[in-house]
Amino acid sequence: MSRTRPTTRPTRPGRAAALLLAPAIAAALVVSGCAPTTDAGEPASTAAESATRTVETAFGEVTIPADPQQVVALEGGTGPLLEAGIVPVATADGDWPDSFLPAEYEQVADLPIVLGADGWDYEKIASLQPDLIVGFVRGGKEEELSAEKHAEYDKLSQIAPTVLVRATGSATVKDASLEIASALGAGEEAEATKAEYDARVAELRDTYGDVIAANTFAAVDSFEEVTVYSQISWLGGILDDLGAPLPEVVADETAENAAFLSYEQLGQIADATVVLTEQTVDGAPGPGAEELAAASTYQELPAVQAGHAYGVRYFFADRYSLALDVLDQLEVVLQDLQG
Repeated sequence: MSRTRPTTRPTRPGRAAALLLAPAIAAALVVSGCAPTTDAGEPASTAAESATRTVETAFGEVTIPADPQQVVALEGGTGPLLEAGIVPVATADGDWPDSFLPAEYEQVADLPIVLGADGWDYEKIASLQPDLIVGFVRGGKEEELSAEKHAEYDKLSQIAPTVLVRATGSATVKDASLEIASALGAGEEAEATKAEYDARVAELRDTYGDVIAANTFAAVDSFEEVTVYSQISWLGGILDDLGAPLPEVVADETAENAAFLSYEQLGQIADATVVLTEQTVDGAPGPGAEELAAASTYQELPAVQAGHAYGVRYFFADRYSLALDVLDQLEVVLQDLQG
């Protein structure tokens, strides 16, 4: 039998896991106003630096700089910042190239990392003297955020104004990224990217609807065991938007990100006609993909034997810009299946 449990974004060596559970974004950022706080005679540059706006976050209203200069990006914060034209002074994940478009990665690759195996490095964050901290807060299935999460927020907010969006589902982190962009004043551009994504989904469904319906798509990776992703996961959510059927082992799964199988249990996805695995932005197999491909039980899968196993970059897309790239790759897969 397969077993399921709350899944995490796979942990890279030396990195903490990005735990994102269940299916909803429970707190949105809404810009509620922007009010200069300077005297009428103050120089324009100083006035711009002093202007603030108030946003609604997972921890209530927070007043932030309208034009932040020293921003620390926590989990989920780096991409929206870059899309808003703001290069952070430190990140949680800037050393992971597969989270970014190549031009974005060049801007953050050498920045300090403030997330370690034991959580946030508060001393390092404080040493950077940020005027804003942004990112996700991971809420799981809790109706209320835990005391631990509140304590974490209190420590961060003592350093600088802290804007955290509650991300409670990996398939919905794209919308959380959109809300962060809105708080940064880049909401219009972010909404346009989402609209482009929605239009692209509609186009693919219209063009390849018969091909999509005739196949079953298994998004899998391997980290000690095989993870088969559900419709509420990163890539699984994109497949679900396309109306793509998933293997029976996760077809009706709406509470957990994935089912976990041993290599001996891989036959449980033999109903899949397409297998999708992680690929790096450079086109190499992603972490665990080579190990998976070498397994005899993987090689025996009908989809693999038919030549319908494909690598997908941005397997864990958390922004609509990255999800658009995934859709382009999936179109190539659909064209191949169409013959």
